[in-house]
Amino acid sequence: MADTLLILHVKGTQQETTTLPKNVVRAAISKGEITHSQLIWSPPDNAWKQVREMPHLLPSQKLAPAPQLQTGAVPRITAEGTKPKVKVSARVAVARTARPGGKSAILVNSTGELEVEEDDHFHPVKWLCGILAVIILVALAGNYLLVDRPLTSQLSQTRYSETTVIGHLGAFMQPNVLVIHVPSSSTLTDKNFTDFLVALAHSTPSAPFSSNLYERVVLTPGYMGRYSLSGYAWKQLGEMGQDDVAQRKEFILDQLANVSGEPVVSGVSNLSDDAQQALRDKMWQAFESQFVPQN
Repeated sequence: MADTLLILHVKGTQQETTTLPKNVVRAAISKGEITHSQLIWSPPDNAWKQVREMPHLLPSQKLAPAPQLQTGAVPRITAEGTKPKVKVSARVAVARTARPGGKSAILVNSTGELEVEEDDHFHPVKWLCGILAVIILVALAGNYLLVDRPLTSQLSQTRYSETTVIGHLGAFMQPNVLVIHVPSSSTLTDKNFTDFLVALAHSTPSAPFSSNLYERVVLTPGYMGRYSLSGYAWKQLGEMGQDDVAQRKEFILDQLANVSGEPVVSGVSNLSDDAQQALRDKMWQAFESQFVPQN
C-alpha cells in the first residue's frame, strides 16, 4: 500500500481522509490541484506530513508552482460555514469520500482528476421565508381586489372622488374588521363631513367573510385607529342619504366607539340636558377635527 496508495487528510468529510493512487496525487500536485500544505500520512514517520515535506512527490525534487484554480478542479477557499462554488463533472467517479448530511465530497474521475461534488439542499429557513412572502403577497392582492379597489371605485362615482381613502382588512387576527384610512383632506369641511361619511359608508363593499356585514369599521386619519362603528351601524349610516346633518350627527354620536367597541359618548344621568348636549358637541368636534382641516 505504501508504494501504490496514499492517504490524504480531507477536512469536513465523515472520515476526514481519502485514499488515492500515488500517481494520481503526484499528477494533481504538478497541476497545482493539491497544494504544498495538504496533509498526507507518512507510515515511516507514523505522522501526518505536508506535501512540501515529501520531496518524492514533487516533480524534479522541486517545489511545485503556486496552485492555480481550474474550472471543475478544486473549490475556492471560502469562510467557514459557506458553500464553495464548484462545477460538478458529469464523468463517472472511480473514487469518492463519504459525506455526512449533504456536505461536499472529493471525487476522482476516470481521467484521474480531483473534483468536488456539492449537495445543494434548500435550507428550511429559506422555505419558511418563501412561504411567508407568498402569503403576504396573496393577502395584499386579495385585500386590493376585495376591499380597497371596490371601495375607491364606488367612492369615485360620488362628489368625493378627489378625497383619498385606503381600505384594508384588520390583519389575520381580525379578518372581519374593516379599517378605512381617511387622511385630512381639503375636500372635507364641517358642512359636508356627515355627507362624506354617508357616501363612504354607502360605497363600502360587502364583507368577504361570514355574513355581508363587517364586525366593526374603524376610521383613522393615520396608522392608529381611534374611532369605530359596528358593521350594522355603518350599513345604516350608508342608507341615510335623505337625512339632514343634525340627524346624521346624532346617529353617529350614538354609535361612535373606540377601536375596542366602547362607546365614546355615554349618557350621564346627573348632568343637565344642556351639559349633556355640550359634552356631545365637544366629542363631535374632537371626532371631526381628525379628518377635517382646521382653519
